[in-house]
This record gives sequence, C-alpha cells and structure tokens, in this order.
Amino acid sequence: MSWQGIEGHDRVVEMFSRAFSRGRLEGSFLFTGPEGIGKRSFAFRLAKTILCLSPDGFAPCGKCESCRLFEMKFKPVSEEVVRSEKPLPAKTRRAVPVSGEPDEPSDPLAFDIPNHPDFYYVAKPADRAQIPIELLAGPKENRGRSGLCYNIFRTPYLGGRKVAVIDDADFLNEEGANSLLKTLEEPPRGAVIILIGTSPAKQLPTIRSRCQSVRFLPLSPRDLTAVLVSRGIAADFDEGMRLARYADGSCKNALEYNDPSLELFRPELYKQLAQPRVDAVAFSKRVIEFVEEKKKEKEKAREGEIKRRRLAIVLTRAARFYRDLTRVLSGETSLLAGNIESGADLRAAARNRPDPDRAIRNAERTVEALEQIDRMGNLTYIIEAWLSDL
Repeated sequence: MSWQGIEGHDRVVEMFSRAFSRGRLEGSFLFTGPEGIGKRSFAFRLAKTILCLSPDGFAPCGKCESCRLFEMKFKPVSEEVVRSEKPLPAKTRRAVPVSGEPDEPSDPLAFDIPNHPDFYYVAKPADRAQIPIELLAGPKENRGRSGLCYNIFRTPYLGGRKVAVIDDADFLNEEGANSLLKTLEEPPRGAVIILIGTSPAKQLPTIRSRCQSVRFLPLSPRDLTAVLVSRGIAADFDEGMRLARYADGSCKNALEYNDPSLELFRPELYKQLAQPRVDAVAFSKRVIEFVEEKKKEKEKAREGEIKRRRLAIVLTRAARFYRDLTRVLSGETSLLAGNIESGADLRAAARNRPDPDRAIRNAERTVEALEQIDRMGNLTYIIEAWLSDL
C-alpha cells in the first residue's frame, strides 16, 4: 500500500491514521531509522495533512489555501536570512532556481522546503558540525524571542494548527537540546513537533523521554525498487532490484551504489581489505584521491560536504565487508554464493585473516571513523589513522 507516494511504511501510516481520525494527533515525535528510507518525506506529507483545512480522510485535499501554500517552495536563502526571525529553513538541498532553469543533472533525492506560515523546518547547515542554537532559540542578543521554539507558540495563521520538523536531530548538542525541552514536553495545543534522526541511541535521554518514538524500518527490496524506478534512479524493475540488493533498504545507498566512480573504486577497496596487512601509506593516498575527486563547478560551494559523504561511502562499504567477513568466519558460508560484489575478496580475506575477533575489531574501528566524520574531523587524518589501525 502506498500513502501519498510513501512506500513500505504501512505500519507507521496506520498508527498516525488512527490518531488523526480520533483527533489525537498532536505532541512531539522522534522519527528514527536509516538514512534514505523516507522519514523526511513522511514528515512532510504528514505536515501537509495536519495543516489541510479540508482533509479527505487521512490525506490533504490538495485544493484549500493551506495545501496551496504548502506546495509553494522557498527561493535560495543565505545563512544570515536563515537566522532571522522569519520562519525560513536552515538548509535546502534543492531550492527553486531563480532563473527558472532546472539544475543539471537533477538530484533525485532533492527536496524543497514548503513555504507555509504554520510550518517550520530546521536542520544542520552543511558547514556546521551541529544544529546552531540560534535556529532553535534565537541569537544570543534575542534569545527566547525568535527561533523555532518561539515561533511554534505564535498564533497560527490558518486552521489553528502548527507543525515543526527538526531534521538531523543526531546533531543536537546539549545546549540545543536543552533549549527544546520545555517545548517538546508541553507543545502548544494542536501543534506537532517531529525530530528526525537515525537512532534513538544518538539522542540525549532528555530528548527521548519527551518524544513518542516512531521507528522506520528499511524498505523491502520490492518497495525500494518501486521508489528507485519512480524517481528515475533505476530505468526499470530489473535494474532497481539490482541496486536494491546491496542498498540495505535505503534509497540513498542505492543512489550512491550507482555512482560510476564508486564502481571503479570498490574493487580496489575490497582487494586491499582482503590482504593480510593493509598498505596504510599507499592506500591512504588512493582513498584521499577518491574522496577529493574533482568536483563540478556548481558543486564547489558544497565541496566539504561532498568529500565527507564520499568518505562515508568508503567507510560504510568497509564496515559491511568486515561484517560479512565476521559472518563467513563464523561459518555462514552462504554469503559467498552469488555475491558478485565482494564474494571473491571475502574468500581471500577468510584465508588471509582467519580470526573473527580481528574482523570484529576492524568493523568497530571503521564505525568509529564514520562517527568522526559526523564530528567534522579532518578527513585526511581520519583516513590515515583508520588505515593505520587496520
């Protein structure tokens, strides 16, 4: 069943549908689950439904003033404007082009921020390690009189309801989280606040205790294939299933798996990881070369973000390799059958490193390196230290 184009989350749809039909849909929610499985898309569809003046069951009518405003999108905004009192987003992955010309090539995972007066969206800016408290509680000289926590309590413009979405909740620091506590515990009547993260473990206990946790599961291969085809990431069902096979239920993973430069680099990565000893010096240079691959001119402004994401792809692949190696060394040899991506290298690694404890330690060290990326660590140092430890 698809709800407003959302695939694979029927359980969550049913839960919110029941609450909506009973008039009990309000309060604070924490959406968690892997990246790229539809949490943000669901939050936006839910917000549109909540704010609709004439909902058609558990769906927006698409015709009222609220729905019309929700479909209007923000133009590109600067960080200075973002930090003003206006309810503007902290970041947009894709803003409406001023010239009217679409970006080429278009990003199939891009999204626009609705320009609705009763909808607020906050997320971590690309050049920041955490969500700035200014976006939540206002700048220091105006603390408590602007920002999301202030705006959510202002009188609604339409329909008497408000919705706020706080994306990248994994990157709330203690100061930012503390500024939210009272708002999350006692939101205004009729308001819904949605935090979006990847894991409850990454949220402070004070945040978890004040939100109703909603777990989104990875998409099934068939549901993910439907999304990939609908967004043009896969040309047809067969290609979609091929990408979905290695994507762990994530549209984002599937898109990155389809990157030609990764296709060329991945065999080098697996071959090196399969060796009895990683050549840390030589392979560090190769990983850095991949991460710093020349960007298109229009991507220069996001160069740091793109580099971090490319390194995250490498580390995620490495973590998966060590996870599979651990399972093979523990007797789960079925993983080798038909594994065209890494099967041969897993066999070599099993011969060269027949120690499951070492594979586990390497997997843990790789996950630690991934966390260092989130903390905005120096990428060259992360790469060199990770490979040296391996």
